[in-house]
Amino acid sequence: MTQNQIILLFSIVAFIAYLISCIKKRPAILLAFFGRGAAGLFFIHFFNLFCAARDIVTCVGINPLTAGISAVLGIPGILLIYAVDLFRFLPS
Repeated sequence: MTQNQIILLFSIVAFIAYLISCIKKRPAILLAFFGRGAAGLFFIHFFNLFCAARDIVTCVGINPLTAGISAVLGIPGILLIYAVDLFRFLPS
């Protein structure tokens, strides 16, 4: 195992331990986490359908990165992703 792999493994184990301790303390956190994630992914899906009906091309898709951002930040995180997507229309 390389040094980078050991650091990554240690970080993942520490994060999982922290997540388990938070869930034991307040189980509603898990529900809120998945609720924000589901709401964000539904928002992406329906906003992409809305834009496709009006012939607007968006590069925001449903993938693990957007799922993670929507789970952590919720709808404001998704709006941030769409704001970053708008930067490709700005002249350089």
